[in-house]
Amino acid sequence: MFVKVDEYKAIRDLLEAIKQRLSQAKALLAHVNELKQQEDTQIESWARDIEDVEERLASVDKSLLEPQA
Repeated sequence: MFVKVDEYKAIRDLLEAIKQRLSQAKALLAHVNELKQQEDTQIESWARDIEDVEERLASVDKSLLEPQA
């Protein structure tokens, strides 16, 4: 199989550009994954905070409903 030198160089340049784009895509995906993990951590924290408030509210509600001695 014979390929002209200038076509060969063009193909090599194209392959190099594709490799660079793939590298950029991998880096972007890693960044998105990191952001998602941070978001998940924050959401879990909010869920724990809400549960804590619910528990405190239930405790206050129970205290208010108990007969005074």
